Amino acid sequence: MRTLVSALLALLALAVAAAGLTSAWIDENLVEESGFVALAAPLADDADFQAALTDSLAQEVTATTGLPEQFDSFVEPLVRDAAGAVTGSSGYPAAWRETLRLSHAFTFAQAPQPSEPAPAILTLDVGPVVGLVAESVSESLGVDVPVPEDTTIDVGSIERGGLLSGLADGVQSWRLYLAGAGVLALLALVIARRRGTTLALLGLGVAGLGVIGYLAGEWVPGIAAQAPGTSAIADVFIRGLAERAGSNIAGSSVPVIVAGSIAVVIGVVLRIGFERRRRA
Repeated sequence: MRTLVSALLALLALAVAAAGLTSAWIDENLVEESGFVALAAPLADDADFQAALTDSLAQEVTATTGLPEQFDSFVEPLVRDAAGAVTGSSGYPAAWRETLRLSHAFTFAQAPQPSEPAPAILTLDVGPVVGLVAESVSESLGVDVPVPEDTTIDVGSIERGGLLSGLADGVQSWRLYLAGAGVLALLALVIARRRGTTLALLGLGVAGLGVIGYLAGEWVPGIAAQAPGTSAIADVFIRGLAERAGSNIAGSSVPVIVAGSIAVVIGVVLRIGFERRRRA
């Protein structure tokens, strides 16, 4: 009976630990603004993303110059050149980070109601970058080019019901999940008849969670590539963010594998030492 109860507690500890580790990554890298900005900021240097962003900015700004439509063929190349120059300017990284901060706030501030349209998984607000382009075009044309009223770009969509808000609230308790997993593991060890073996098996389970996380990091980009965006820039952004997330998940899983392996070694050593004392 002790062995059975210990095994059940150990399995429950591993399940709660898996939920805690997953929640910790989501909270620190997606829900927390600083983590999201740090994860997505390097996309500013991605050539494909810059090209898609330049096209989007050129279309947005050209439509708001206030000039007659017959001038679009003349203005559009100027706007495109200005947009390309902005993405390589010294002010672009700061504008892109501000874009990410605004996008994060806009996305998680949404509180969809059943009567509202399905919200985006993520809403990019490229206002700061559009502002740089509009300023550059205004200087080139000698006219005041206003920033478009709507500078948001939706990336995918989710079902109604406040899924993002619920997710954000749930993952923020990851410390409690991990603490609960630790308590369950400790109880499993206290109740177990063979504590060295139990510790080794717990360590093996933790290492297994780390391996699953490492493999998940490899799977994320492929899964994201199958999720349709709503525009070229949305597709490029979600693909680039998924690649960054996959690498981060894989890297974060390595310490878990190491910790589990250490527990396995300690458990085996304790088990061997106990067997030797019994024989003596």
